[in-house]
Amino acid sequence: MTDALDAVIDGAIERALLGGDDARRYFALAGALDRGRSAARSDAVGPPEHDDPDRERPTERDRPTHVLGAALLSTVAVDALGSVRTTDIDPGAWSPGGRDVGARTELVAVGAVAACRRFDVEPETVAARSGVSPERLARYRENVTPGSEK
Repeated sequence: MTDALDAVIDGAIERALLGGDDARRYFALAGALDRGRSAARSDAVGPPEHDDPDRERPTERDRPTHVLGAALLSTVAVDALGSVRTTDIDPGAWSPGGRDVGARTELVAVGAVAACRRFDVEPETVAARSGVSPERLARYRENVTPGSEK
């Protein structure tokens, strides 16, 4: 099952890096799925699941609940993000908020780190496409546990 999640994560990152104006949505999707994949493979290794530099490891409450949730999220999100019908949910509902605000932008940052880890791409490019500051992206990349790479 994690191979399928990896394929969706890679697809979301590719779309975020090469796509149009909605890159943050795809980084957020990749970040949410990457957290689920990481939790399924081990004891939540991977990028920090918080923005508090004084906290090293996520608590049990911070961890994603299950890979099934990630699979369901990918199914719903991929369908919704690819939809062009006007009767769908308001596009703003799928868009992460402004820069550095809220839990959704946390997922954008996790997705940006996944892009740096999975693809041969310059961190500056990822920062520009994701809206995550280069400093914050560097901090997240430093906190990635060795061996958590794909």
